[in-house]
Amino acid sequence: MTIYIHNVIAKLLFTLLLLLPVAGFSQDIGIYCSSSTTWNGTNWSNGQPSASKDVIFNGNYTFNGETLNACSLFVLDGANVLFTEKANAVIVHNVTVAQTATLIFESDSNLIQTLGDKNTGKVTVQRKSSKVKKDDFTLWSSPVIGQTLLGFSPQTLTNRFYTYNSTENIYNTVQTPATTTFEAGKGYLIRIGEDHSESPEKWEATFTGVPNTGEVTIPLSYVNDTKAYNAVGNPYPSPISVTRFLNDNSNVIDGTLWLWRKTDDPAKSSYAALTKLGYQANTPYDSNNSIQNPYLLDAEGIINTGQGFVVKAKVAKDLVFNNTIRKAVNTDIFFRTATESDPVTVSRFWLNVTANNVFSQTLIGYTPEATIDFDYGMDGESIMDGGITFYSIAAGKNLAIQARPAFTASDVVRMGFKAQSAGTFTVALDHMDGLFAQGQDIYLKDKTTGAIHDLTNGSYSFTSAAGTFEDRFTIVYTQTLGTNNPGNEFNEVIVYSSNNKLKIESTEQIQSVVVYDLLGRTLFENNNINDVTFASDQINTKQVIIAKITLSNTSVISKKIIPQL
Repeated sequence: MTIYIHNVIAKLLFTLLLLLPVAGFSQDIGIYCSSSTTWNGTNWSNGQPSASKDVIFNGNYTFNGETLNACSLFVLDGANVLFTEKANAVIVHNVTVAQTATLIFESDSNLIQTLGDKNTGKVTVQRKSSKVKKDDFTLWSSPVIGQTLLGFSPQTLTNRFYTYNSTENIYNTVQTPATTTFEAGKGYLIRIGEDHSESPEKWEATFTGVPNTGEVTIPLSYVNDTKAYNAVGNPYPSPISVTRFLNDNSNVIDGTLWLWRKTDDPAKSSYAALTKLGYQANTPYDSNNSIQNPYLLDAEGIINTGQGFVVKAKVAKDLVFNNTIRKAVNTDIFFRTATESDPVTVSRFWLNVTANNVFSQTLIGYTPEATIDFDYGMDGESIMDGGITFYSIAAGKNLAIQARPAFTASDVVRMGFKAQSAGTFTVALDHMDGLFAQGQDIYLKDKTTGAIHDLTNGSYSFTSAAGTFEDRFTIVYTQTLGTNNPGNEFNEVIVYSSNNKLKIESTEQIQSVVVYDLLGRTLFENNNINDVTFASDQINTKQVIIAKITLSNTSVISKKIIPQL
């Protein structure tokens, strides 16, 4: 009987709480959920928090590496709630913070919201940059509403805050950083404060404002293919998935993300490239933690809280962020350094070219999901800046990251090299995984010297004049090649659709053709062609298909056929 009376009294008190205004709130507690639990500084009033309860803090609380699940979160006047040591708050609905309360998320902690309900009151979100030194820049994006640029970095000179001008391909100075607030989803290039160390050190950023949640859109500028770059950024107080973000925006961007360099050095590229295949850095592997790998902590890749980046628009439409791409990945810096345990199922290798202080890196990877054409979200274009650029070439594009079909030892990859000054340069493997970590040889063929050098046994040095050279180097995987002109073998196969009929023409005899749809299902197979031409009306070319062609020289070529509208 006593327990029953206590339960009745508790329900009556909670009902009264719903009817009375709560100090500092414009919204009644209980609007979304049927029950709640309140922390009074010592105990929970109605059991531990859960995703089905409103969670109310009427006293101080620190989450050390824990995850708080709540239907909605309320922090009352005078209460101080801290998330630290890789803690997470996962909230279904809204977050409400009273004027005299504090809700703080330290650099390795996250606030994640499932739905897009409006938040009320300010939170503090801290985030550490990678190691930077005085005069370095970082591309930032705010996870909160109302944060001013100068308030965010008060020691930065007022003429060192920039936004990207897409029509002119330059960064423009923000004229009034003291009153200009971060726009959600936009990237701002900001130089480190004048009081920062001359040696590389992390800088802890602090954002204060109402946390962003729900759908965030930002219009992209597009003039033409060369005036289409836009500086954007993660708008949430939690990491976002690279893979999900690219998938959601496949109709508006070209599938490459570029990250601003973390060290001020004009001899190196200003950007590192990122796609679903992997990450191409602008510094050597594990180089003073200056560039980090977004794929170390999560197989989908992450863009961390506060991180700005550059995308290339395909059309002048809105870029879209939403809560479904947010992830509870805990790291106290933008990215962490890559290791051989990088959780991928492809086979990849990274090549560096160096000379004195200049540096360039390129990534080549093999996966059944790719073709030799340009694959959205897999292949990544090169910005082509810096003192030197080493890149691969496919589908008429210069690539910092190239995804190729399932590996065959007869494959040949065409490489390009650009140098601002003449000199002696060195090509070396940075690191590798998959088949290449298991002993597969990687040869650099230099058509100028006639050398075929095994890069798995050491680096290769060469001299070059200044300029751009796209017919000198190829990557091969055997010393004895099956054709007299291996660098052109892919260009010697033409695949097209004519009157709904698939046609293939080749200078080498075609042994077999297998056709797949985008789900990997086999639509057609013929293993006994033995001719230099092939045609079939048994294949529906009104849909996107992939043709896998095996030639008599054992070369295997994959071509994507896109129907003409």
